[in-house]
Amino acid sequence: MSDLSAVFKRQGYIVLPQGLTDTEMETLENSSQTLYQRAEQLLADIAASGKTLSEFYQQQSDALIVVPEIDNASKVCRYEYISGSCAPVREQIIPKLQQYIETLAGTPFTLFKDKCNAKNPGGGAFEPHQDVIAYNQFNPQYHITAAIFLDDATLENGCLNFPENYLADVAELENTPMETPVGTLPILASYDGGRNNGNIQQSICEQIRWQSIPARAGDVVLFDSYVPHYSEKNDSQKTRRAMFFTFNALSDGDHYQAYYRMKREQFDNPAFHVATPTAHSRLND
Repeated sequence: MSDLSAVFKRQGYIVLPQGLTDTEMETLENSSQTLYQRAEQLLADIAASGKTLSEFYQQQSDALIVVPEIDNASKVCRYEYISGSCAPVREQIIPKLQQYIETLAGTPFTLFKDKCNAKNPGGGAFEPHQDVIAYNQFNPQYHITAAIFLDDATLENGCLNFPENYLADVAELENTPMETPVGTLPILASYDGGRNNGNIQQSICEQIRWQSIPARAGDVVLFDSYVPHYSEKNDSQKTRRAMFFTFNALSDGDHYQAYYRMKREQFDNPAFHVATPTAHSRLND
């Protein structure tokens, strides 16, 4: 993957067409259906209990984490803690993704967090952002995420968008430089609090040359935590489900359980809901 490593270092992402086998995709599909049903039931049970999501998760240590759509408290926008909730994914899928990333990066990596964005019909957009600003409560300063699409991702249903070459686009702009295993990368200015919390500032977005990255079910997109990205609203009549598995270098420690422990304790903290179409991203309005 030496050629891919050079491309990845330059643009911050690569696409591995059909990176998972049919058998592996069947495992993911079955697991996704089970987890989604569990997420729906959790939302219903929490609503019936009279507790808020924050109150519920402060009392739970190992439950699947679910966040509803901003306009429908009973509809799943996202669920998390997949590795901690699903043995087939933990044992069959994550090791293969880890191998892809370690081959690309040339060093051991470990799982940092995971999630599935359900992107239901009409589901909201994920605004332009950098993942790294949502992870700054923990030691790792560099991450690589593997995104796997369970449905074809199209322009109509909200595929991912990445820059053609964001390092060139923002080279003359003021930013915060960070030293990473692939060199110095910029943290771009973003909005702090309010309805745009975590979004890259609009003036910077306008400087970036964006391109849409359609993907087929089974494609794997690898991207680092500095490359800006976003997705549009799902304007189709079908779901656009995608699972995201984020890894950090093993030399920076294993933070998976600590990340989700903190997320349960601070469920309403907007830092855990950066650039997402959920009410929790806007609690500082």
